[in-house]
Amino acid sequence: MRTAIDTEHDELRPVMDVIKRRLGKRISPPTLWRWRLKGVNGAKLDCVRVGGSWFTTEAAFAEFLRTQTQNALAASTGGMPEDPAERSPEMVQRLKAERLL
Repeated sequence: MRTAIDTEHDELRPVMDVIKRRLGKRISPPTLWRWRLKGVNGAKLDCVRVGGSWFTTEAAFAEFLRTQTQNALAASTGGMPEDPAERSPEMVQRLKAERLL
């Protein structure tokens, strides 16, 4: 779920500073462009442009990381639920047959 940035109340920080602090490295401008417009695994980074620079919030970046990770996991497991309680009996039987449970 994408969260809209509230420019009046949220604490805006330069995107590159947030990324550097959270990931420990800088990204290239084309990577930022891709994250904003095309997204990664269905997740797009919410940003606002202020005075020629891109800004985001810590919460928006955290949501971007969380969403792309969840989408990547869902794609790699064939959409299998993370919570075993949500698995159907057929899915449990199939997993046992494949010796995955």
